[in-house]
Amino acid sequence: MAFRLFGRKEKKPKPKKKRPKIKKKKVIKRLKIKKAKPKKIRKLKKVKVSKKPEIKPLIINKMSDEKAYELLKRYRVKTATYAFCKNEKELIKAVKKIGFPCVMKASGKNIVHKTNVNGVRLNIQTEEDAIRTFNELMKIKSCEKVLVQKMITRGYEIIVGGRKDPQFNRVIALGAGGIFTEFLRDVSFRVPPLSKEDAEEMLMEVRFSDLILKGFRGQKPANKEAIINTILAVSRIMEKNPKIREIDINPLFATPENAIAVDIRIILE
Repeated sequence: MAFRLFGRKEKKPKPKKKRPKIKKKKVIKRLKIKKAKPKKIRKLKKVKVSKKPEIKPLIINKMSDEKAYELLKRYRVKTATYAFCKNEKELIKAVKKIGFPCVMKASGKNIVHKTNVNGVRLNIQTEEDAIRTFNELMKIKSCEKVLVQKMITRGYEIIVGGRKDPQFNRVIALGAGGIFTEFLRDVSFRVPPLSKEDAEEMLMEVRFSDLILKGFRGQKPANKEAIINTILAVSRIMEKNPKIREIDINPLFATPENAIAVDIRIILE
């Protein structure tokens, strides 16, 4: 006979019911992303950027060709027969007076060196050639008139000039003329006022004096007195006209009879 403990029947513990597992849904929280407010952009002040400095052309105060030739006449410097023409009517009148062959040049206050702008035409032989050449020259920039001159076919080309100098105040120069002036560099200088002896010394100092005073390649000797007188005239022009900064007679044709100025350039202050 079975005995019960403590007089009670032992109860077996009821097994615990397992609760069914509930699958938890993954809850994804949506994060509210706050949109960043656009920052206020400060307006930058416009900064002026300095441009490259413009190189302005050098302004040259040139005396008009007409006035320059008149000035030479006043100081008794002989010039080739010339006329200035603005139109074809004046041109025809000029060539009839001057005759052929003649030379035609572009003339204008801003044309300093005529050869640099292709503004010189030599050996014009007929009226038709003169009219055609006149129209060509007038198309050149800054050409205001056309200078018509009697063509000098003989003589030695020299240059007589003067300029203001920071050291000597004024200087008179004599040298080989024409297009080779800057290459030969055979030049003599004096400080004005000049005497006749000064001018003669200048002429004897240049190397080409032996050629032109004795004759060269079949040409007769140049007139020494005429060259000296032209040097003295340029000296007087520089003394009496303080506003003149530079004067160049180039070329001056030294012939057996005279010294004839063919081209003149005067620069003012």
